[in-house]
Amino acid sequence: MGAGRCYSELLIRPIRHKLLEALYWLSPPAFCLGVYWLGLKCWFWQDDFAWLHLKLEIHDWRDFLRLLVEPRAQGTIRPLSERLFFILFHALFGLDPLPFRIWVFLTQFANITLLCALTWRLTGSRAAGWFAAMLWVAGSGLARVMTWTSAYNQALCTLCLLAAFYLLVRYAQSGEPRYWRLQWIPYLAGFGALEWMVVYPALVTAYAWLCAPALRGKALWLWPPAVVFAVVHQLATPAGAQGLYGLYFDAHLPITFLSYWAWGVSRAYAAGPALAAATALSAALICFVVVRWRRNDRLPAFLLAWFAILIAPVLPLRLHRMDYYLTMPTLGTAILGGYALALAGQASWVWRGVAAAAAGLYFATALPATREATEWNYYRSRAVRGMVRGVARANQLHPGKVILLVGVDNGLFWTGVFDQPFRLVGKNSVFLAPGSEEEIERHPEFGDVERFILPPGAALRALDEGRLVVYAVELDRLRNITRVYEPVARLRWKREEPRQVDVAEAIFEHQLGPGWYPIQGTHRWTSRRAVVWLGGPTEPGQKLFVEGFCAAARLAQGPVRMSLKADGILLGFALLDRPGLFRREFDLPGELLGRDRLEIVLEVDRTSKVPGDARELGLAFGRFAIR
Repeated sequence: MGAGRCYSELLIRPIRHKLLEALYWLSPPAFCLGVYWLGLKCWFWQDDFAWLHLKLEIHDWRDFLRLLVEPRAQGTIRPLSERLFFILFHALFGLDPLPFRIWVFLTQFANITLLCALTWRLTGSRAAGWFAAMLWVAGSGLARVMTWTSAYNQALCTLCLLAAFYLLVRYAQSGEPRYWRLQWIPYLAGFGALEWMVVYPALVTAYAWLCAPALRGKALWLWPPAVVFAVVHQLATPAGAQGLYGLYFDAHLPITFLSYWAWGVSRAYAAGPALAAATALSAALICFVVVRWRRNDRLPAFLLAWFAILIAPVLPLRLHRMDYYLTMPTLGTAILGGYALALAGQASWVWRGVAAAAAGLYFATALPATREATEWNYYRSRAVRGMVRGVARANQLHPGKVILLVGVDNGLFWTGVFDQPFRLVGKNSVFLAPGSEEEIERHPEFGDVERFILPPGAALRALDEGRLVVYAVELDRLRNITRVYEPVARLRWKREEPRQVDVAEAIFEHQLGPGWYPIQGTHRWTSRRAVVWLGGPTEPGQKLFVEGFCAAARLAQGPVRMSLKADGILLGFALLDRPGLFRREFDLPGELLGRDRLEIVLEVDRTSKVPGDARELGLAFGRFAIR
C-alpha cells in the first residue's frame, strides 16, 4: 500500500509542477484579459482612420515604400507599428477591428511574459516576476493602449525594449556572446516602432554603472545607432511645432515629471484619495530603495532610474500629457514593486502586513481608474462605429447624394469625424449640418472645424436639387430625418454665397468658374487661370485662406509664382518652391467688406504637362475660405 502511494505521488508531482508552472506564466495574461476585455470589442477611432487611409494611397510598390518612411503625424516615422501594421491588416481584414485588437492583445501578452522573465532574471525571484506583471497590468497607463489601435506603437516598442534588455541581462549574467548579438535585433527594430527607442542606450548605461560594471565598455557600442537615428529623424521631419506639440524646456519639467510619477504610482490625476495613496506608495518605494542601497543592492536605484530615463522624452511635451506615455516608464516601477513584495514575503509578519497593505492600496486606486478609462474608450469607439456604419448604409441607399449629419457632439467630432473615416466606407460627400460648429470646441493646432460644416447656402441649393439627405446621429445607428428636418432647415438657413469652398467636393460645383479640371481624388487641378466665387468678408480683418498641392514635377524648372485677385483687386503673390501641400493666407482690403459675392481669380506664371495627358496643368487646390 505504501509503495502504491509513493508511486502515485511520483506520477502526480510532475503534473502538479507543470500545472503550477502554467499558472505562473498564464495568470498575468489572463488577468490582463480580464481587466481589458472590452478592448477586444473596441472599434476604430481618432488617428486610426488616418492610418487606415494609407491603403487608399498605394497604387504601386513605390507608393508603399514611400509611405513606410514618409513623415506623418507631427513628423513621426514609425514604419512597423503604424504604417506596415495598418496597411497589412487593412488589406487582409478590411474594417473588421477584431484582428487588429487580437494582435494588440497578443503583443501585450508577450510583453507581460517578458516582464515576468526579466524580473526573475534581475531579482532572482520568481515571485517578484509575477508581482511585477500584475502591478504593471493593473495601472500603468495601459487602458488606451489596450483600447486604441493607434497606440500599438507603445505595445510594439515595449516588446522591442523588453526583448533587447532581457537578452542584455542574459549576456551580463552568462557571458555568452550570442545574447549580445541577438540583443541588436529587437534594439534596431525598436526604431521602426517608436522613436522612444533612442533612450535604450541610456537605460543600458545606467544598468551597467549601477548593477553590471563589466558592461560599461560594451554599453558605448549601443549609442551610435541611437545618435544617428535621432539626427536623421530630426533632419527628415518638419521644424518643431508649437502649441500642443511644442517642446518646452523650462521650469515646468519637474512638475510634469511629478505628475507622471503620481499617475504611474496610483493613477492620481488630481488632489484626493488617489494623490494621498501616491504619496504613501512613493514614500514606501523610496524607503525600500534607501534600505537596499545601504545593503549594497543597487538594483532598486536602477529601477527608479528606469522610470526617469523612459519618461524623459515626453517631459518637454507639457501641453500634451497622456497616460499611455507611462507604458514603458512604469515597467521600472512595476519591477521595483514586485521586488519589494517578494522580499517582504520572506521577512517577518510585520513586513508582510505592510507589503500587503501597500499592494492593496495600489490595486484599490489603480484598478477602478483603469476600468473606468477602458469603459470610456470602449463606449466612445462604439459611438464612432454606429456613425460610420450608418454612413456606409446611407451610401448604399442614396448613391451620389450629400449626407448631412445632425447631432454630432464635441467628443464624437474629434474622435470620429475629424480624421475623415467616411472616405473608407463610400464615395458620398459627408458634412455636418450648419450650426453644428457651435457644439464643437476649437483646437486650431489640429485643424479647422469649419471645413466639415456645410455652408447654409450650399445646403439649401442641394435640398432644392434633391441631392441632400439628413441623418440624425443616435447611439449605434443613424436615423433618416430628411422630411422632418427640411422645413426647419429652410427657415433657419440663409441663402448666401458660401465663404468656404472645397473644390474637390461636387456640391461646390456652382462656386467654380472657368479654368478648372474634373475632381481628382482629394483635389482639383487648374489651368493657367481659374475662377472661384465666395461670399465676401463679414468682419474687418478677415482673410482669404488657400490650400493646395504643388507636385514635385511642377518645380523642375524652378519655383511656381501664383497671384490672386478679388473682384479685380490684387491680393498678393505666393512663391511655391517646395513640393507637397501648401497653405497661404491673403489680407482682404476693407473695400471688399460686406460684398455678397467675390470673384477670386488665381493665376500661375506657367503650366506643365504630364506624359500621356494633354492638359495644361497649373496647380492642384483643395480649399478656399474667408474667415
